[in-house]
Amino acid sequence: MNVPGLDPREVRRDAGLRPGRGLSRRLLLGVGGVTLLSGCASNGGGSAGAGPVRATTPAGATVPTGSEPSSRPTTGGAPFPGHGTAGSGSSTGSAGSVSSSPVGSSSGSSNGGAAGSPTTAPAANRNDAPPAPGHPQFYVHEGDKAIALTIDDGPSSKYTPQVLALLAQYKIAATFCMIGQNAAQHASLVAEVSAAGHLVANHTWDHADLSRMSEARVTAEIERANDAITKGGARQPVLFRAPGGNWSPTVFSVCAKMGLRPLDWSVDPRDWSRPGTDHIVQTVMGHTHTGSIILEHDGGGDRSQTVAALRRFIPQLLEAGYHFVQP
Repeated sequence: MNVPGLDPREVRRDAGLRPGRGLSRRLLLGVGGVTLLSGCASNGGGSAGAGPVRATTPAGATVPTGSEPSSRPTTGGAPFPGHGTAGSGSSTGSAGSVSSSPVGSSSGSSNGGAAGSPTTAPAANRNDAPPAPGHPQFYVHEGDKAIALTIDDGPSSKYTPQVLALLAQYKIAATFCMIGQNAAQHASLVAEVSAAGHLVANHTWDHADLSRMSEARVTAEIERANDAITKGGARQPVLFRAPGGNWSPTVFSVCAKMGLRPLDWSVDPRDWSRPGTDHIVQTVMGHTHTGSIILEHDGGGDRSQTVAALRRFIPQLLEAGYHFVQP
């Protein structure tokens, strides 16, 4: 046996010339060192299955090297930044939401999103509390079978009057999340929506993604839309909906300063993508439950499928015992 650092004669003397005496302390240390070095080399300098090496910062904190966390947690089942667990909330456009007791179904769907991504509502129960400041509102809290209908991206000279006629027919109060540019262009419709008893919410000036904008730009987007809405004859908005459900700490901060409550949604049939009237109706009826906020659109393109779907699912929801409230 040749052990680095030891005289071979010493090894032989310890190993064989002095039987019954056992191995010397020096030999044991030498053999142990070789074994330890060999084990480290075979494991690439670390223990098997130990995961990434961690580097210690000057402050004493440890961070994994080669596995830095993402800058913002995903939000598949809960919204950012008011999420309950990372990896639980956006949307496939904030689309499709978790449903605890949907109409005619026992299952729902959820979507995910990261910083600057749309959010999807966390699962709700009948007695959950309203969201804390700095979090968007996904549900209404007005008792059993209370739900809300929100109409986005208008007003539209073609589709908003059709939606208003349907709401009047069924005596439903809704919330219209208006884009400032459209409100300025169709001021008379802003007044008509407001006069019919519907709420008008701020949906930015031009449907911009605010999630990575500065505070000054976010403020300008919201202020311009507020001006157009109030000039059209509606009251100063108290609700704000971020386009695409793209929230950020800056957006929440600006909303707080301007006295606006962030409003999201919990049922999204993605009617803006024109998936077919049947799909819109089935999604709404399959995911709506007590507290749901339903998202539909009257602006931004061809909304004929949306109007046709409203004609079908509004009476079905009423027949199922639901009543419409405003957030």
